[in-house]
Formats: sequence, structure tokens, C-alpha cells
Amino acid sequence: MAILSLMAFHFIGVLPKPASGAANVIYSGTRFGWVGVDLFFVLSGFLITGILLGTKDAPNYFRSFYWRRGLRILPLYYATVVLLFWVVLAM
Repeated sequence: MAILSLMAFHFIGVLPKPASGAANVIYSGTRFGWVGVDLFFVLSGFLITGILLGTKDAPNYFRSFYWRRGLRILPLYYATVVLLFWVVLAM
């Protein structure tokens, strides 16, 4: 929902305001799409805090937390970087 509301805010919210009708209702609903970014950060903080509080009694819980985060994020990051280099070199 957060992503869709933000996309609607960016794609529909920049168009000129329609005079009336259903298009005006849709346009008015996109005014609050920026809330999607705030919602994302609130949910991320809630989930990460829950993980940290759930494992606070484990030994080396910060190290294991960051190790798991790295294993989750870094492979996708490096795959994206390699893919972008291939696309740029193919142009």
C-alpha cells in the first residue's frame, strides 16, 4: 500500500487538477501519497527493533544481527551493480 500510494502521488499528483467527477476524486486521493515513505520507515524501525529485542539475550547479538542483514542485502546490491555495469557496457 505504501509503495502504491507513493507511486500514485508521483505519477498522478503532478498532473493538472481535473475540474470534477471521478478523476477529481482520484486526484484528491493522491495528495497524501507522501505518507508511504513515512510508513515505510516506521514499519522498518518497528521490525528491526523487534528483531533486536527478540535476540538481546543471545551472545554477540549485534554481530549476528548485522551479519544476517548483510547476507540479506549485499548479494542483491552486488547483483544490481553488476547488472547495471553490463547494461551500461552494452549501450
